[in-house]
Order: sequence, then structure tokens, then C-alpha cells
Amino acid sequence: MGDVQDQFFCETFLANSKAEVLPPTIVIIESRALIRDCLAMCLREKLGLPVLTFSSVSNWRQSRHAIPAGVILLGGVEESDVEQAPLVSELSSWGQDVPVIVISEKVSSDRVASSLLGGAKGYIPSDTPLEIVARAIKLVLVGGVFVPADAAIEMWQGAAPNTAQSEKAPGFTARELEVAKALLKGMSNKVIAHELGVSESSVKLHIRNVMRKLQVRNRTEAAIKLGDILSP
Repeated sequence: MGDVQDQFFCETFLANSKAEVLPPTIVIIESRALIRDCLAMCLREKLGLPVLTFSSVSNWRQSRHAIPAGVILLGGVEESDVEQAPLVSELSSWGQDVPVIVISEKVSSDRVASSLLGGAKGYIPSDTPLEIVARAIKLVLVGGVFVPADAAIEMWQGAAPNTAQSEKAPGFTARELEVAKALLKGMSNKVIAHELGVSESSVKLHIRNVMRKLQVRNRTEAAIKLGDILSP
């Protein structure tokens, strides 16, 4: 029933679309019908903008070329087996200038950072009041980035160098330094994720950043260079 209703909204939107410039359309991708429909109804009322809803990224894939999205709200990802970061990256690469905002029940500096590194322009906790959600969307629509205050403070504190070794590895954040030490020990991504309490997708992003800053092409070259940098 939800998919039929979503299709109805899409067809109605396209039928009423004209050649002139249209207001930015909010696209909601959310697997849970009640949350999806309630959020759409509230945002239509609050922002006065057209809102289209889809139950999955695969459903959006079929319509993305025909519908001029202004912003994409991605929610309900933690309910599936699909990692959030790859979906954010995929949606961001599709939309080019279309910003992606993640709505999630799980909020941590690592998840927020992973989403932002993947291309997201906002991260909204699911318990955020509607007024703040509306303001966040407006901010992102004009080119801003919305991050929860607590996560922003945690990321800022985590980025500050706090060990003597960080002085020998300029440009590394505290988390990247932890990942670099694990790489030096030959740990796999899965083990690193378990040790640091983060997702494997976050580990991959940190490793990619570490290798970029080291200007190396693979883990072996990274380990050799890190051996020199992180040696006592």
C-alpha cells in the first residue's frame, strides 16, 4: 500500500510540473511507512514545499532522473543490513548538487563523520523537534551543513592532537592515529572496527584518509611509512 501511495504522489507531482522553475522538492527515503508519511505531511505543512516519499533507495533509483529533487532525507537505514555510508555516497554521487541529509536513531561522532565524509550535508537525530528539522533543511538548501551540537563537539575534541606521536604524524586526527597504529600491527578492518567500537565502513574511510595523507597506494606501503613515523 505504501509503495502505491508513493507512486501516486510521484505521478501527481510530474503531472502538475511545468517548464518554469519549480520550488525545491524534498525527497524522503524511509522504509517505515508511518514515519515516512507523518514526516512528509509535517514538512509539507511546515515548509510549504513539495515532498515525495519512497520506501527504499531502489525505488528512488527508478524516478531520480524525472524528479528534480532539492534535498534527499535518508532515514531507516539502520533497520536493514545495508551499511549507511555506501548509500550516502551513492546518493551524493547521483545528486551532484542535491544535498543528502541523514536521519538516524543512532548518533555518534563516528557515524556523523562517516556520513559527512561520504557526502552527506546534514545529520539529524530522530528525536529532533520538527522546528529544528525544518531549520536544518532550510540551512542545507542554501548550502550549509547541519550537525548535532554534541557530535560536533565530540568530533572537534577528537580531532585535537593528544599524544606525542601525533606530533610526528601531522594532519592525522586522533581517530586516524588510532587506525594508523592498528594498521601498523597488521589488524584487519573487522578487528580494527571491533577494537575501536566503530563500523567497518568508518574504518575504511579512516584508512583511505590515512593513506591519502601518507601519499601511499596500499596498506603495505602505509605500514612501512607508519613504521618510520610512529617509531619511538
